Amino acid sequence: MFSPGTVLREKYEAFKKLLEYDKKAHEFMAELEDIFYNQKKNDFQTVVKTYDQFAASAYGMVEELLKMCPSNYWSLKDYFKKFDFYIRFMLAPPDFDFSPPFTIEFNKISSFDEAIAGKKAFCLSHLNRELHLPTPNGFVITTNAFHYFLQANDLQDAINEKLTKLDISDVSSCEQISIEIRTMILNADVPDDIVIACDNAMKSFEARGNINCRFALRSSAVKEDGEISFAGQYKTMLNMGKNDIFNGYKQVIASKYSSQALFYRISHGVPDHDTPMAVLVIEMIDSKSSGVIYSKDIENPLSDNLLIHSIWGQGELLVEGEAACDLIAISKKEPDKIDSIKIAAKEKQMVLSQNHSAKESQIKNDQIEENQTRIIDTKKNLTYDLSLDEFSALTLARWAVSLENHFNQPQDIEWCQDQSGKLFILQSRPLNIHRDIHLDKIQNTAKQNKVLKIINGIKIDNKIICSKAQTVCRGVGSGSVYRLEQISQITQIPNGSVLVVKHALPQFVIAINKVNAIIIESGSFANHFASIAREFKIPAIVNIRNGFNNLVQRNCVTVDADRGIVYDGIATPLMGNIKPREDNFKNSSFMIKLRYVINFAAQLKLTEPESDSFAPEACRSLHDIIRFVHETAVREMFSIGKRKGGRKKGAKKLILNIPMLFYVLDVGSGINNNQKNAKILKSDDIASIPMQAVLKGLLHPGICWSETTHFDWEEYDRIVMAGGIISADSSMFGSYAVLSKEYLNVNFRFGYHFVILDTICSSSKEDNYILFRFSGGGGTPEGRTIRAKFIKGILTRLGFMVQIKSDLIDAEFKNGSLKIMEKTLDMTGRLLGTTKLMDMYLKKDLDIEFLIDDFMNGRYDFRSTVNDKP
Repeated sequence: MFSPGTVLREKYEAFKKLLEYDKKAHEFMAELEDIFYNQKKNDFQTVVKTYDQFAASAYGMVEELLKMCPSNYWSLKDYFKKFDFYIRFMLAPPDFDFSPPFTIEFNKISSFDEAIAGKKAFCLSHLNRELHLPTPNGFVITTNAFHYFLQANDLQDAINEKLTKLDISDVSSCEQISIEIRTMILNADVPDDIVIACDNAMKSFEARGNINCRFALRSSAVKEDGEISFAGQYKTMLNMGKNDIFNGYKQVIASKYSSQALFYRISHGVPDHDTPMAVLVIEMIDSKSSGVIYSKDIENPLSDNLLIHSIWGQGELLVEGEAACDLIAISKKEPDKIDSIKIAAKEKQMVLSQNHSAKESQIKNDQIEENQTRIIDTKKNLTYDLSLDEFSALTLARWAVSLENHFNQPQDIEWCQDQSGKLFILQSRPLNIHRDIHLDKIQNTAKQNKVLKIINGIKIDNKIICSKAQTVCRGVGSGSVYRLEQISQITQIPNGSVLVVKHALPQFVIAINKVNAIIIESGSFANHFASIAREFKIPAIVNIRNGFNNLVQRNCVTVDADRGIVYDGIATPLMGNIKPREDNFKNSSFMIKLRYVINFAAQLKLTEPESDSFAPEACRSLHDIIRFVHETAVREMFSIGKRKGGRKKGAKKLILNIPMLFYVLDVGSGINNNQKNAKILKSDDIASIPMQAVLKGLLHPGICWSETTHFDWEEYDRIVMAGGIISADSSMFGSYAVLSKEYLNVNFRFGYHFVILDTICSSSKEDNYILFRFSGGGGTPEGRTIRAKFIKGILTRLGFMVQIKSDLIDAEFKNGSLKIMEKTLDMTGRLLGTTKLMDMYLKKDLDIEFLIDDFMNGRYDFRSTVNDKP
């Protein structure tokens, strides 16, 4: 729109590039703040990539400023490098070890640590070596091998890039990214060094007399089986021949990126690089029976019982939630006798396939698992027989007590018994129990109360739909019933629903944030999904004896998981027992790291352009740097400031009867001819059509620029000057406009927030547009976000297309007639005047739509909403 003279050309080109970098820097900074303040559950690689883009833009600003002022501000580079180093130190993944050992023999694993062997392998080896409990033999393929596998196949960068695009709230997108990553891994080659290490480990295993063994491959990721269990999220490969170990290995490490594992990890705020995958290769046990031990009774945590869950055959049907199980209760005070036994109908069982092709390695990856095990009908005489003998049950009970005492917390233990009757421990991890003594007492009282419709002395009038269920996770939840008949329907689960399923599969984790309660027709409260429900604290029940078929789609129900009852409708007396769901994400590794990044990237402390401390040496963050660079660049371009002898080079002051100061650069008929040589302008001297329209809005009499008695401005005395009105000479409200008759580009500054308006307003409808950007503020993040929603609502009603990230708003209006453009710019000016400092007094409990209606009806002062909430 204007072409400066030769002397200014290079400076102007640098200034334009600087403003482009500035725009991008604020976009990326807003994305980081949006993730942090709204606790968006992204993969950490999104933070890494966004910061890379933000840092590049901030550094570009510094470079362009140095082109404009080659003799000053070189220390900015040093300060940038300092803050950038601090941030990248936090963002950087740990140093990966790509060197041997790539395998470790099972009896030597405990001599290493979890970082190389993974949690499961280390724990299993430890309890075998320290507690002398029997475990299957084998070896572990280490996390070093995992890192080497990714490096040798050049996969890490490609995986990271795909993780940046991941949106776990979009099930279809999550599944697509998962497929792409898993396909890359499954199509990759296992490096020769890892192959040789595994071959040597296998020879050593066979040298100890283990000939013609079959193997189970189990995940042993770092962070797995700890406070966050990853229960059932990774793949286990059963009954594998030694020739197919490498195909099975790739299947297990690829499952690290299954859609449910991605959802689970990101929901807990765990970065991908914190969960490298080791794989445990152990002897496959042909199980006569298998199961799980809970060393504490989750249905009645005040009791001293431990619970043994048992089924015939392999344990997968139990932990995958597809089979009911026998339940044996044994008191830890008297572990030599069984307290009680409940026998379930065990109609199916999983057994090992006996016929194996000599060319197993040629089987396709997705067919491996199907060929290693099979589901058969349980013999009729065993269906209702106890699947574990008394001696074995008491043995397991003693082991469970030993494990609980050793780890000093309740344990979730997987076990199996081979065909000869020998018992093995397969896994031991913390048992996550939501402990609430108050609820314990309520539950015990309720169990003693034979009248199911009375709780805490209050009668419940609601009809009982289901009863006599087992507790999976305690608590109360209500919502509309959603019966999930097929896994493909999982994307259709409504928010706030009560999920009703026949069996509980680990894949259901991807919908866990949508549901208020879970009702499972049959299975066990010792399956993997039960562990997940307890981690996410979702009330859940299983093994519904009465009324499961009476649960009607979309009917509202209340689930009392403490007592195993489902009521029709909202059971009001129980609503007081519903507690806000705890969000572990806010204190996660993700948020801790991001909080540090935000401190050095986005915190703004350099706020007084007129102060002597407004200098590179005062910068304490990258936001400070880009603020300093922008202010300095504008001053340099318009030759404004405290420099002696500074010339205006065409820039003029526009003085208004409101506390705003404009520096105006006319590039073509934007000022009345009779004021061409004037140094100071008034609003009547402006000939620019868009500038006149904006000023008309700003000067609207309904906009108040003075202090209000309804707000404590003293708290914000850095913004509000003496007398409660900001001085018109303060650069806090200094704004800069480049204008012509039909064009306007203006940078507004209102205290701590900034607005960029770029527009053509002419008789040619096709050429007309308004580009609007709003960011920043001196209020709290919450206040800035609420104001952004208010502005978005107004702009949307005015006909703008609006995008919002945190407190950054981008809007566009196109192809309006001259009359409509003038009216829209007038309303935009009113909006800018109305929203100054609004982030300091708007509260989240205000009705934003009500305020938007008020604005559109001519109200432009909302300060009284602090005391006069709509």
